[in-house]
Amino acid sequence: MIQEMNDHRLFINHGPIQMALDLMYNNKRQPEMAQQVANDIIKQFEAMLSYMSEIKAHKQYDHIPDNYPIVLKKMIMAVNKLGDESFSPLAAVAGSFSEYALEKSLEYGAERVIINNGGDIALKDITGKPIVVGIPLEEKLSGQQLIMSVTENMGIEGICTSGFGGRSFTKGIATKAVAFCKKASIADVCATYIGNMTDVDDPHITRVLAEEIDSGTDIAGQLVTFKIGNLSRKSLLKALLNGYNATEALYKKSIIKGGAIVLGQEIMMIPENIAKTNK
Repeated sequence: MIQEMNDHRLFINHGPIQMALDLMYNNKRQPEMAQQVANDIIKQFEAMLSYMSEIKAHKQYDHIPDNYPIVLKKMIMAVNKLGDESFSPLAAVAGSFSEYALEKSLEYGAERVIINNGGDIALKDITGKPIVVGIPLEEKLSGQQLIMSVTENMGIEGICTSGFGGRSFTKGIATKAVAFCKKASIADVCATYIGNMTDVDDPHITRVLAEEIDSGTDIAGQLVTFKIGNLSRKSLLKALLNGYNATEALYKKSIIKGGAIVLGQEIMMIPENIAKTNK
């Protein structure tokens, strides 16, 4: 389903894709242009379906076949960039679709683009105007948010979020793990990685095999976080520090432009001033 919303943004609800497209030219939203992008996205999704069994097999790609769909190529390149062999290309699927939508939007002539694929965002304003992004830290949208003003000089076109209770599995306990990157595909896999690294041994954390929750998962045989009980402050701070150290390592390697780890009321960011809270 492709639906034009009251504010002239477009919403795609097609299989696992739940994406809002906000395209502007000359300070006016362009739903017709967004419709073209939406059609391209659906074609990419349909083209990927025949590769799903291969994608889930955790094959290591030294060479990416030329006949692969563009989005699949982005997924593989993002996972290769991270370098964690426990990840399949699906770890970058949402961000890769957002990135592809951004590129097609610019190709069709949009000047300001914000693509939000279930919290995995690709964005760019070629006129140089800042884009203010709010990342909810609580389930209710009126609650606390991380507020970030993205400017051209920051080199950030992808902002992706992972964490416990999100759309995908996590091995950690972070409320939110956010990665800011040049590309949304890389931000997606890095956010998942940072979230996974907020791990700690604690008897109040219940973990189960991924396939016990989703028989079609791409990480069968791996333990994921199922339930988090009343943790000690020591466990919370240790998990937060683990996530911070993982974020710092990615930042020092220039894989990410920055990151944020949220665990309850505790927030750590790299660089420290990359975003602020609204409360």
